[in-house]
Amino acid sequence: MHPIVRTHPDTGRRALFVSEHFTTRVTGLPDSESGALLDDLFAHSTRHDFIYRHQWQAHDMLFWDNRSVMHLAAACPDHQRRMLYRTTIEGNAPF
Repeated sequence: MHPIVRTHPDTGRRALFVSEHFTTRVTGLPDSESGALLDDLFAHSTRHDFIYRHQWQAHDMLFWDNRSVMHLAAACPDHQRRMLYRTTIEGNAPF
């Protein structure tokens, strides 16, 4: 279990901490209410005005802070190679 809203420890800004792929229910709510709330939160979090889609160019490098963004890799065209180097910086527990 973890909070639905997470406070960034450095900025103090709050962000949704839910994912359609991992969040299954809201503890303490009946299933129907939990499902309806999550559907609303998932729809809100994927609104067009919140989406950044990178247009890749040679030698690009992207960094993001998992404490304040959601991300999803789009499919890579079959004729191109996708290379990923992942670096994780230890953080704190969500609050």
